[in-house]
Amino acid sequence: MYNLKKIRLNQNKTQEQMAELLNIGVSTYNQYENSGRNIPFDTAKKIAEILAVDINDIFLPIKFTVSKNNNHTA
Repeated sequence: MYNLKKIRLNQNKTQEQMAELLNIGVSTYNQYENSGRNIPFDTAKKIAEILAVDINDIFLPIKFTVSKNNNHTA
């Protein structure tokens, strides 16, 4: 697994730029990057898209939060 911060820095992006692109607060992005908060799957997908990397290369599935809205039908 790659280091998210390392990938971001290699692409000359700041945490502020990432937060703006994700439409989240800088402190929230910082917590994602430093494992201080679980990352919603949709946000993780966006991060991977922004950084043009495979989501599996930077995130472990265990770190994702799961939506409480399951629209399953029996």
